[in-house]
Amino acid sequence: MRGRKVILIIAITCFVAVTKAQECKSIVSNDTYTHHPINQFLIPEKLNGLAHSTTEMLASYDKLVARLKRVRDKKRSDKAFLRSIFYKVHKNSLISYERQATMDETLLNGDFGCLSGTALYALILSEFGFDYDIIELPNHVFINVRLEHEVFVIESTLPLNGLIKLNEEFTTALELGAYDPRNTNTLRPIAEIKGDAWNLAKGHIKIGLKELAGLQYFNEAMRYYFQKEYTKSMDMINEAYVRYPSKRNEKLMQLVINKILKYDLIKEEVRSRYLTQYVKLVKRQKLSQTK
Repeated sequence: MRGRKVILIIAITCFVAVTKAQECKSIVSNDTYTHHPINQFLIPEKLNGLAHSTTEMLASYDKLVARLKRVRDKKRSDKAFLRSIFYKVHKNSLISYERQATMDETLLNGDFGCLSGTALYALILSEFGFDYDIIELPNHVFINVRLEHEVFVIESTLPLNGLIKLNEEFTTALELGAYDPRNTNTLRPIAEIKGDAWNLAKGHIKIGLKELAGLQYFNEAMRYYFQKEYTKSMDMINEAYVRYPSKRNEKLMQLVINKILKYDLIKEEVRSRYLTQYVKLVKRQKLSQTK
């Protein structure tokens, strides 16, 4: 009898130990995910039930960084290493151009647009301490990299010729200052590269990783808007606005909330909830700007 009690106590102790270990492992895993640099570009709503895929995405990014660290040791200059970064990222991660691809699609499938491609390059450049700016145009983004005596552009959508040394005229144009998105006549996704996409005379603005993540949410909000899924669009544009309270995002918020208020298939309590969210978010932002 005593032997059975001893066995039972040992079994319970082992069970508790294993459970605690699993909890610790889960905590470490969640903590790693939360603080991983790629996390800011993963949209939780797209990852529901995809825990395995999330781990795969983080591993894909880490593997790319590790591979580039080995390359870095073999290069004699930052210029040579920058060139390696451009081509190896394209070869390994940016495979098929899809205008509005999000970061999860880029890391899992190799689908990329100018936004997710630019985000991946920006994260890699940050990993290796490069001095760079993310340049936002009305419907396009790219990267401006400064080395000691030269300036380069990384254009993620050009796999063969997308690492561009800037001439003096182009460099001067980059100093013109920010553009005002209110001058944009129509809202379009950050993905189009035609016509005046590279016309810096029309203005540009330098943004950071947080704002770039906001633009990815803006693209998702636009996608849902065109699909007439207005509540989902509002959820996305709210997240976009928190990260980047720009006129572009504010304008889309106004369009979406107007659709929600007028859409007969949306229940009254849902309309009221989204209107309250909208007012609180915009009001909070306006107050923070006056402080």
